[in-house]
Amino acid sequence: MIILKLSKTNYSKVLRFAVNSLKKGKTVVYPTDTSYGLAALVSNKKAIDRMYKIKERGFNKPVHIFVSSVVIAKKYVQWNIVAEKLAKKFLPGPLSIALPLKSKNKTLKKLTGSTGYLGIRIAKNNFALDLAKQAGPITATSANFASEKGGFDPYSSKDVLLQFKDRKLKPDIIIDAGKLKKIKPSTFIKVSKKGAGKQEEIDIEILRQGPISEKQIFSALK
Repeated sequence: MIILKLSKTNYSKVLRFAVNSLKKGKTVVYPTDTSYGLAALVSNKKAIDRMYKIKERGFNKPVHIFVSSVVIAKKYVQWNIVAEKLAKKFLPGPLSIALPLKSKNKTLKKLTGSTGYLGIRIAKNNFALDLAKQAGPITATSANFASEKGGFDPYSSKDVLLQFKDRKLKPDIIIDAGKLKKIKPSTFIKVSKKGAGKQEEIDIEILRQGPISEKQIFSALK
């Protein structure tokens, strides 16, 4: 693994290296607004497959994506009024919104875990935002392996190295931004539609509690 220390003085240089590495099909560990994430370029099928293998994650399990803006998100999922209200209130921030996949891209379908719903994230972290803006949408999954196999959320490069030291497959690059503040994984909600026309209803399901509470979610929708 290549480890690059991130600082104010080398920010642009490290960002450029990370972007170019992603475009070459590499996997990159990077800081987010929660823990360290493992990025693979969403448009690169081989990189996505490698990301799943590194995490020892079943292909039937979904993986969210980071985008740089709502405008980009709308290209991939069926946006609606609920998503719009939540985005205005909480994004960028630690909220993942699963919406029906609009794109017919096979790699994106894989990231839904066969659910048909793709999780969208916009991070409140400059490096993560710039990475998604310059490279394109990237995977938004923790830089660890499956929790049932001993994985845990990494808040430092040491956490990442510790988890992967005895593993055959490892991330290619680590962007070391120092120790991150320990924040829970993002609140994860699913927004779906039921019925049609005047009978149409929008259903909101909290799939994972996180930094943004259920009360805050529903208050934002009033």
